[in-house]
Parts: sequence; C-alpha cells; structure tokens
Amino acid sequence: MFRKRSGETRMLRELDKQKYIQTMQSGMKNITETARHITDIWDYARELAENGLISEYGYRRHLIEAVYVNNENTYQHILLFTDTENCYMVIVIDVIRKTIEGHCLLDLNKEYGIN
Repeated sequence: MFRKRSGETRMLRELDKQKYIQTMQSGMKNITETARHITDIWDYARELAENGLISEYGYRRHLIEAVYVNNENTYQHILLFTDTENCYMVIVIDVIRKTIEGHCLLDLNKEYGIN
C-alpha cells in the first residue's frame, strides 16, 4: 500500500502494456537534463523497493536513469534502476493531474534482444 504524506493510502498500480503504450503514442523525448519536478515519486518508489521491484541501492540514493515526456506533455516516464542490467521500472506521471499514474517494467533485454 502506498502512503501519501497526507496520510492517504493507495495501492501500487502496475500498468498493463496497452495502457503504458498509450502514454507514449505521440512519441517521447528525453528531458533528463531539463525535467521539472511534477510530483514526489519517492514514497511510491519506496514501496517498489520494499517489494523488490527496483534496486534498493538506487532507491536509497534517489538515482534516476532517465526522464522522458510525450510530445503532448501529458505524461512523463521516470526510469528507475532495477537489479537487472538493461531493465528499468518506469514510473508514469500524469503531468496534467500531477499524480502518479502507475508503473511498468521496461525490459530492454526482451524488447530489443539486448544481451
């Protein structure tokens, strides 16, 4: 269960592949160097880490691999490290609502045949 700082609770939300792809249909651009803060992801990331879904090392150091935004600037994808090389947990941010939409595993090893 994800606890917001306000005391509100909610479950982690894993996005299915279709929903994940919908958030980037218009194309994505890398904004890692210029990304602006939309919402705090670290409480959500803590829950991911506690469930073994992201790297504990990366979580403790608040390491972000990359940030992407879709061309309409309605969704941001924040890539966090897992314990598997070329595999990232993507936290999807709804830019308009300034909320976390959910998360999805991006396994580049499977997607692109990387060894």
